[in-house]
Amino acid sequence: MTQPHHPYSPVVPLAPVHKVGAFTCGDNDIDQFLHERAAAEQALGLSQVYVSATGENDVIAYFTLSPITVRVEPALLAHIGAESVQYPAIGGFLLGRLGVDLSIQRRGIGEALVMRAAQIARQEADAGGGVFLAVDPKTELLAEWYAAQDFVSLGAASKRMVLPLRWIP
Repeated sequence: MTQPHHPYSPVVPLAPVHKVGAFTCGDNDIDQFLHERAAAEQALGLSQVYVSATGENDVIAYFTLSPITVRVEPALLAHIGAESVQYPAIGGFLLGRLGVDLSIQRRGIGEALVMRAAQIARQEADAGGGVFLAVDPKTELLAEWYAAQDFVSLGAASKRMVLPLRWIP
């Protein structure tokens, strides 16, 4: 079976050649971040912005990844299979923002971006450490969406959800 052809680039780091101005996903915060702050925050090393773009370099989807350290809590350790950790904090990665242009939503691209983010985090973890990919869903609907992709909640006291990197091929 052949894969359907699409005119979008693979996920690559945001570069000056990428055009972000026309991107709109329906969430003003996600749109504004890409339009106004993504390049500057990436230049400062606060996050890495990954994009998929058209042949004309118009960004049609993106996500951000940042290293993160979290205080060790029993719920987190149980979810990532590291109950024996003796450190006060452990490292992983935060999937900070994710957006898919309205023109291509509901085609599984968001799920594919999450998987790609997890693969990149896994590669980085293999090189320098890290045991999870975390998200902080802004709504219950988003929490359900991430749960459908195997992220697990750290409990009622936190909105944070994690995906153990050991689960990623």
